[in-house]
Amino acid sequence: MKISENSKFTAKELRKVNLRWIWQSQIGWNYERMQGLGYLSTMLPVIDRLYGDNPELKDKALHVHSQFFNTQPAMGDIIVGMDIAIEEQSVSEVGLETAASVKTALMGPFAGIGDTIFGMIAGAVFGSIAASMATQGNGIGIGLWTLWQVAVLLFRFKMFDLGYEQGIKLVTTLSGHMNALTEAASVLGLTVVGAMVASMVKFPLTTLTMDLGTDPETGEALINEFNLQTYADAIMPALFPALLTGLCYWLLGKKWMNSNRLIIAVVVAAILLRVLNVIA
Repeated sequence: MKISENSKFTAKELRKVNLRWIWQSQIGWNYERMQGLGYLSTMLPVIDRLYGDNPELKDKALHVHSQFFNTQPAMGDIIVGMDIAIEEQSVSEVGLETAASVKTALMGPFAGIGDTIFGMIAGAVFGSIAASMATQGNGIGIGLWTLWQVAVLLFRFKMFDLGYEQGIKLVTTLSGHMNALTEAASVLGLTVVGAMVASMVKFPLTTLTMDLGTDPETGEALINEFNLQTYADAIMPALFPALLTGLCYWLLGKKWMNSNRLIIAVVVAAILLRVLNVIA
């Protein structure tokens, strides 16, 4: 991290603030202010250093940093770094108002970027790899998941440093790159999700049999088999797994449905379909 001669903080002090956000960003999360209390607890050392000798400004800073705030935690490191740089350059009401405006303007777009990159890649890509390898008795996938989490932690350190060093200039210099990265992550995540549905979601249809009596010449039983899975695959491979996934996704969008209820519903439906000889 590059620290200017006029900086009021050392690199070690700034890293501690960075770690406070990583550890405390979700502390006191609530529906009124979401990450507001976590942001305030992160900024307390900064507030004490910058406004400790000015009770009025300190009171205003405490108020500003306890307001509504919500973004993807990993992308929040950039905003915290930018906030410190802005307030450090202008220890006044103007600096606080500028910092508040930047927080408000960036938390939404950065949340979308972070949810796509970290949520999609971690959950869809590395999660599906780990789950797929686990079903085969291979524990390497868990190691890949762990490495990803370590990479995210290192990334968060860099994002904080970038936010602090670049300040408000970061909004314009990286906007195009962030949009391209978001779109690429979306495509990658959706591709992996599609492959995971086809390979891991099982909906094996049964084979219907019809007794046609016995052959009058040989006396052997005549059985006609009708493989439902073969005909379903002829329409579209993994058709029913895709339909099941789509149904589950649709149900999760309903207010009365949550993940626990959905899991129970799928288990009960699977038992009933097996008893009725619909699935194998």
